[in-house]
Amino acid sequence: MKQDTETIPGDGVSKKLKLFVTLLTLITFIALVALFTKLATKQPTPKKKALAIAKPQSSQFLLDEYSQVGARLINVGLTEQAIDQYIKIWEMQTTGTLARANAAQTIGKLYADLGNCQEALVWLFRAEVSDLGKTLPLQPLIDTCLSKVRSKISDQ
Repeated sequence: MKQDTETIPGDGVSKKLKLFVTLLTLITFIALVALFTKLATKQPTPKKKALAIAKPQSSQFLLDEYSQVGARLINVGLTEQAIDQYIKIWEMQTTGTLARANAAQTIGKLYADLGNCQEALVWLFRAEVSDLGKTLPLQPLIDTCLSKVRSKISDQ
């Protein structure tokens, strides 16, 4: 004799467990709704505009600082460290500006003073390209370095 008993799902689960799972589901749903509501109504922060306005002042301050430190390093004979300062100035400048050309010229001159004419020529050529008005006296130093590099190549 078979009994047709239909098992109702959940009959074996206690009412306390059902209540706990339902309550936990409800709390999770409310938390997610609150999170999405907050994200949807979030106001864009104007920090980028404030930083963009403040950036030129801090950039100019950094340029002045690098320039002053570079000049002082040259005065005490720390040419390689001064080169690092002027490279930072060169990197911060806009392409094609006289300030960028001046930084490249200074770097080239410092490398020439160290006797590294190959590296000096790289920077002097950069200065020449950046100096659109051709206001910097670059050619004498370029010619001197070119003759040294050529004589070094012919000696090999």
